[in-house]
Amino acid sequence: MKQVVVTLEQGADASLITRILENIKGVVRTSMRDYSEDHVQEDSETTEWIKKMKNLSNSVNPSVIDMEDERTKYLMSK
Repeated sequence: MKQVVVTLEQGADASLITRILENIKGVVRTSMRDYSEDHVQEDSETTEWIKKMKNLSNSVNPSVIDMEDERTKYLMSK
């Protein structure tokens, strides 16, 4: 399943656009959210945090991980 995010300009008729999207073949569901500048800031902070965590996980040396340990096997399977 894929999602398409649509950002509307100020003053656009959101209910009309939602109805149009709902009537397009293949559209399963539509939802509407109001975003303020605070949400945009939070989104960019979240994106930055995720980027840092991915970089951290990429810096782990897998040769020092004991893959024979049952607990490690369990954690790595998640």
